[in-house]
Amino acid sequence: MKLTVAAIAVLAVGLVGLPALVANGDVAQLGCVGGARSAVLATIRELESGGVYSARASGSTASGAYQFIDSTWAGYGGFPQAWQAPPELQDAKAEEKVVAILDAHDDDISAVPVVWYLGHVPASTSPAWDRVPAAAAGNRLTPREYQQRWLAEYEHQAGALAGTGEGCVLAGAVEVLPDGFALPGPADVFAVAPVDSPHHDYPAWDWAIPVGTPLYAIRGGRVMATMSWPHNWWDHGCGVRTAGCTSCGIGVTIEDDSGARWTYCHGEALLVAAGDTVGAGQQILISGNTGRSSGPHLHLQIRTADGALRCPQSLLRSLRESRRGQHPVQLPSVGCSY
Repeated sequence: MKLTVAAIAVLAVGLVGLPALVANGDVAQLGCVGGARSAVLATIRELESGGVYSARASGSTASGAYQFIDSTWAGYGGFPQAWQAPPELQDAKAEEKVVAILDAHDDDISAVPVVWYLGHVPASTSPAWDRVPAAAAGNRLTPREYQQRWLAEYEHQAGALAGTGEGCVLAGAVEVLPDGFALPGPADVFAVAPVDSPHHDYPAWDWAIPVGTPLYAIRGGRVMATMSWPHNWWDHGCGVRTAGCTSCGIGVTIEDDSGARWTYCHGEALLVAAGDTVGAGQQILISGNTGRSSGPHLHLQIRTADGALRCPQSLLRSLRESRRGQHPVQLPSVGCSY
């Protein structure tokens, strides 16, 4: 999608004091910000111009890899328009803007796409999250949709840069174990996870983790469904004054090669799309507190091809202690709820 660049014009003003919000209004600390800056710039270049430093927009003064309009470019480096400047100058100008956003948002990387696209971060209840800005100029995504697309591209760019020393390993992938399974989160966080804890009323597992924790596919497969309701059930008055609530919030269901479906719920942002093929260890979500959630956590459930919900607990313990997975049909379907 070719973005409009009107939002870029306001980057130099109005940044201080904006809350570090994402889709549901919570602060999302993605971490590894200094090392991730290269991935942030690469993401903006890819989505704005396909990485073409000589790009020029028709019907606008926008130009260069980051599509700066002339008033925002402001003769930087002595060049009247961005496309005339060498790549290193365009990168320097863009980095100044990115640093300003991060400084104003407590190093919250997820604020970058919203400010870049819309010019500010709307209040969590604002309808601007779900309204396409300047549609007549060619925009097709809402700020919420663009933020999720941007974060998916950022994850790709960060993963690509991780091996070069410039990227942010935290936002890329985790190790795939020899049998094709992976941990659901960062190893140091998963090391103290309550893997044996029962679920409250049916076979599943809940893992209380801070908002912004990267979450990974335990098993690879095809994304069969994504869920994108961005609010918290209790804060939103669900069942009392609000219709259209969904319990999973922001989440994803992945079907593996056995037909088992792995569902991850309550995220802050989704990094994959329906129809995608994902590998074990690939980041699929940023954790959050959306849906029917009483606090930030991951909800994991596994449903085998026969339709039975399976208990994840013994699988999770095996992943942590033995570095081995368990085939979903080997998991019990009772004994992990109360």
